[in-house]
Amino acid sequence: MASGGQKALPPDVEERKGLAAVGYLGPLFLVPLLAKKENAFYEHHGKQGAVLFGLEVIGAVVLIILSKIISFVRFVSCGGGTVSLLLWVVFAVCALGLSIWGIVMASRGEYWKMPVVGDVADKIKF
Repeated sequence: MASGGQKALPPDVEERKGLAAVGYLGPLFLVPLLAKKENAFYEHHGKQGAVLFGLEVIGAVVLIILSKIISFVRFVSCGGGTVSLLLWVVFAVCALGLSIWGIVMASRGEYWKMPVVGDVADKIKF
């Protein structure tokens, strides 16, 4: 047991858990995936980072299209900008929150499974 009653981490995870945390920084999900060398911890966080990044890209594209549609439709134009902005803020806060929490959990050396994202990541085979 490590200090504080926590379970001791395997040496390969303890030494380089920061590498897994980098996987939640957008396209840098490739770093832990390329460095995994049969390490399940890096692979776990790298795959979750990949799925999260993919969802962020898809969500941004959908919001861009939706914002254009909202601004094009004249009858909602008086509040359309506010709706678009609100959608972007909610999306950004959710994406940033998941990324930060993923970084924290990887830095602590924990196998944290994100809601929904973790299920999709588990299905990815490399």
